[in-house]
Formats: sequence, C-alpha cells, structure tokens
Amino acid sequence: MISTQMIVLAKQPYRENALLLSGISPDYGKLNLVANGAQQLSEKKFPAADLFRELDVEFNETGSGDLFTAKQLELATAFDALATHPKHFQLAGRIGSFLLKNAVPAVPLPLTYDALRCILGQLSLPDEAPERWTMEQCAVVIRVTYLYENGMLPEVKSERENDFLENLVAAGVENSPLPKCRPDYWQTLNRWLRDLCEFHHLQK
Repeated sequence: MISTQMIVLAKQPYRENALLLSGISPDYGKLNLVANGAQQLSEKKFPAADLFRELDVEFNETGSGDLFTAKQLELATAFDALATHPKHFQLAGRIGSFLLKNAVPAVPLPLTYDALRCILGQLSLPDEAPERWTMEQCAVVIRVTYLYENGMLPEVKSERENDFLENLVAAGVENSPLPKCRPDYWQTLNRWLRDLCEFHHLQK
C-alpha cells in the first residue's frame, strides 16, 4: 500500500458508480486513481473527491498501466473558495490542464506540487486580502517552478537574474513573499516563460 498526497485537477465518471481522479503528487508526479463507489450519494468512504482539493491518499502499487485503485481518500486542504472567483477558477483550470498534459507518471514533482498548493491558496483569498498575488504572478510562479524543476530554464546572464528566478521558485515552494520588481515586469516575464514553454514543446 502506498501513501502520498494528491491535488485533484480533473475528475470524471468511470464505470459504474466510480470516479476517475487525475492530479499531481509530490512523490509520483501525475497520478490517476479510480475511486470505486465515489458516485454513490450514500457512500461515505470518499467524501473528499472533488476538484482543487488536496487529499491524503492510499492506493495499491499494482494497477492497470498508470491507473491505480484508491483505497482511502482523506481531505487535507480544500480550496473550495475558488468557486466564488470565476476568473480565478478558470485560471486554476488552465494551470491544472497544463500540469496534467505535461507531468509524467512516477516522476516526482515536489517543488511544482508545493507551488500549486500555494497558488490555489492565493487564488482562494478574498479580494481584500493584503499582499494577495495577482493572476499574472500566479501564472509566472507555476511556470517558472515547473521549468526550474525539470531543468528547462536557460542559463541567465547575471547573478542578479539567477537570484530573482530562484527567489520566485522559493516564493511558491515556501509560500513566502514574492521578490520585488516593477509591476510591468510580471507581464514581460510571463510572456518569456510562455515562449519558453513553447520552445520546449510543452502543451498548453
């Protein structure tokens, strides 16, 4: 039996009364789980199986390809407040789609996982929350962290640029303040990261 964490990024009906849950795990990268009985309204074993929720999961190591059967799902963190911010919910959906298309099963993603958890928390904050990250800043952090963790960032020209990028990654992983820069620089940085993703043939 394997125990890990998982953030659910997609769910769909699967066979009779089951759900197919897809997401990322810090230890196993992209993770696909079948939760049998999760669609039964009277079933209390899987109450936590929903989008943008962090779960503590247990599953058997044997499975059909990259599909495993969940034995236990327990709610760790719910980012349900995303539903009250339609634009934030849409951004979370685009981030989830990017990760599911590009993450690889059985390849750990601890940094990207922590950054995703941090960003979902940021996008769940109320409008009046102090120091809340903008949507552009959230997009920058998840892209730069994924590229950094997978060795896809190019060598930068100066130590200052290197420190800035590493501080960006640290902000997502540690949920710490973002490094300071001009407000318009976030847009420039986001375009650069988007072009870099295209260069590496990453799917949107």
